[in-house]
Amino acid sequence: MRLPTMPSLGDSGFLLRPIELTDVQAWYCYLSMPHVIEHTSWNLHSADDLKAIITSSNTDDANSPLRLAIVETATNNFVGTIGFPLISSVNRTAELAYDLHPNYWGKGIATLCAKALVHWALTEGKFVRVQATVLDTNLASANVLKKIGFVFEGKLKNYRIVRGQPRDYAMFSATS
Repeated sequence: MRLPTMPSLGDSGFLLRPIELTDVQAWYCYLSMPHVIEHTSWNLHSADDLKAIITSSNTDDANSPLRLAIVETATNNFVGTIGFPLISSVNRTAELAYDLHPNYWGKGIATLCAKALVHWALTEGKFVRVQATVLDTNLASANVLKKIGFVFEGKLKNYRIVRGQPRDYAMFSATS
């Protein structure tokens, strides 16, 4: 999926733009940190894994994943990503995912970006549902979702295999 215009983050000091192959090294740098992926399902083997995600994203296919870079405007530094790895144009639904470099944790950036992208999805994007699944141990991400108005729908037992182990996830959603 390709957005006609990027959701605005106002004068926050950050912006969203389509992710590019030139972002791979910065992205892989923090996603290879054990404490970053501890509460996520990322299971990367090399930066090439991220290249595949980027090349499959942001195409003209309405069902292709959407992945945007989060960029600090003052420095032009790549600090994270946000997007919809799963989209159904037929059902008008999407699944939200985001990640940030740990230097930017706890500053409200994930909340800011998620709020803007979900607002776009439920208004201009004409989606009827945006959902997010988070490992049940990822309390920070669950709090981001609650802050932007997502509703906890329940626990998904053994929902995904994460680094060889079945793990429970919490399901959240926002609807139009």
